[in-house]
Amino acid sequence: MATGAPTNNNCIADLESANATILTEILTLPLFGSDSGSCSPTTSSAVDRLQQTVSSIDLSVNIPDHPVLGVFGYSLESNAFSGKYSVAMPDVQTLIGLQLGFSIAVFIGVLFAAILYRTVIRNNNEKNEKQNSTLRKATIGSVLLLTCIFLPYTLFDAMGVQSTVVRFTICTSFVLYMFRILEAIFGFVPTGAKSSLGVYCTYFSLPFDMMFDEETFKPIMATKRDILNGQINVVKAVTCLCMLCSILSPYDYAPFGETNAGEFHERIVMRDYLDARHLGNCFAIALFFQQALALGDAAIGNFVQTVLGYKVKQSMRNPMLEATSPSDFWGKRWNVLVHSVMKRGVYKPVRNYSSAIVASLAVFIASGLFHEWLVHAVIMYNRPSSVATSEVLLGSNTAFFVWNFCVIVSERVLAGTKGIKSFGRLIPQMFVPFLIVMTSLPMAHWFGNPYLKGDFFADYEKCLFLIRRVEV
Repeated sequence: MATGAPTNNNCIADLESANATILTEILTLPLFGSDSGSCSPTTSSAVDRLQQTVSSIDLSVNIPDHPVLGVFGYSLESNAFSGKYSVAMPDVQTLIGLQLGFSIAVFIGVLFAAILYRTVIRNNNEKNEKQNSTLRKATIGSVLLLTCIFLPYTLFDAMGVQSTVVRFTICTSFVLYMFRILEAIFGFVPTGAKSSLGVYCTYFSLPFDMMFDEETFKPIMATKRDILNGQINVVKAVTCLCMLCSILSPYDYAPFGETNAGEFHERIVMRDYLDARHLGNCFAIALFFQQALALGDAAIGNFVQTVLGYKVKQSMRNPMLEATSPSDFWGKRWNVLVHSVMKRGVYKPVRNYSSAIVASLAVFIASGLFHEWLVHAVIMYNRPSSVATSEVLLGSNTAFFVWNFCVIVSERVLAGTKGIKSFGRLIPQMFVPFLIVMTSLPMAHWFGNPYLKGDFFADYEKCLFLIRRVEV
C-alpha cells in the first residue's frame, strides 16, 4: 500500500482551476437571476437537442406470452411479465444541474477551507499563537456556519433551482462543511489533513473520507486495484439503483399501498406500526436511501481515486443486510462519512465536558436538526404550488433520530445481560440484520414521508435509466 500525496500546489491548483473554470462558464450564462432557472436560448436549445437525441434511442424489448410460472412454491399468472418494455433515459438538464451545483458547492468549500487553514489550523500549529485564539475561532466559525446555513437558499434563488435532487446535492456538501468547520474550531481535524493547504482543501471540500497512514499521517494513495474496484462499485451501484427504482416507481414508492401509521406527533398504534404492509413500504424507502447514498459514495470515491489519487474509505457498507447491532448499523455501516465528521465535530467536543451518553444524544439531535434543515431547504423552500409542501412536517426527522438514540441506549444497557446473550446465541446469524433493522423500521416513515410528499423520488428518477412497461 503506497503512501504519500500529490504535490500540494498541484493538488489545490487542480481543484481551484477546475471549479473556477466551470463557475466562470456558469456565470457567463444568464442562469443566475433567471426566475425560471433556464439558460440562454442557445444553451437551452443545445440541451433540448441533446435531450431529444438521448430520448430517441430505442431500447425497447418485447417479452412474449408465457404460461403460468411456478417460483419457490408460488405461482404467477400467465402473461404476468409479457408485453413491451422500454428504457427511459436520464434527463440531460437534471444531470447538468447536478454537475453544476456540485461544482459550485466544491468551489465554495475550497474557499472555506483556505480561510480555515490560514486563520485557524495553521495558527493552531504555532505555539506562540495563544492570545485571542478562542475569540477568533468562535468568530470565524460562527460566520462560516451561518454562511453554510443560508447560502444554499441564495444559490437556489439565483439559479432558479427547483429540482429537489439538485438541491439535495448542493445541501449535502454544506452539511459536511458545517461539521468540518466545527472539528476545525474545536481542534479535532485529522493530523494528516493539516499537513498542507492543498491536502486540507481536498479533505474539506470533497465529500469523501480521506485515509491516512497511521505512522506518517500522510494520505494513503489508491492502487490500481483500488481504482478498478471503485469503477466496479459505480457500475454495481448504478445497476442496483436503476433496477430498484424501476420496480418501485410504478407504485409511487409505496409498493404495498396506503397504510394507517400516523405521524410522529400522533398516537402510536402498534397494530398500524407493525402492519406488514407498512413495514414493507418503509423497507422499500430505506433500501432506496441506502442504494442512493451508495451510488453517491461510489461516484465521488471513483472520481477522487482516479483523478486525485487518494484512497477512499467506503461510506455505505450494506447496513440493511449485514448489520450485527444497532451500534454497528449507525456507527460502522450507514453513511460512515457523516458518522466520522459528526464524531469529530460534535461527539468529541461534547464528550470533553460530559458523559458518553450526553455526547451520543448530542450527535443524534444534531443529526436530526441537519436533516430538518435538508427537508426545509430541499423540499419546502420556494417550491411550486403544485407540490404539497403543506403536508410536509418539520420535526419528524428529529423524532426519528431521537428514537434511534433510545435504541442505542437500550442496546448498551441490555447487551451484557444473560437474557440477551442467551437470545443472541439462539438466533441464526442470517436473521440478525432483520432484527436490527426492525428496531427502526416501524418509525422509518417519520424520516421518509417528507421526501415522498415533496416529489424527491420523482426528481431522482430523472437521473437514472428506468425500465418501464409501455404495452401489455
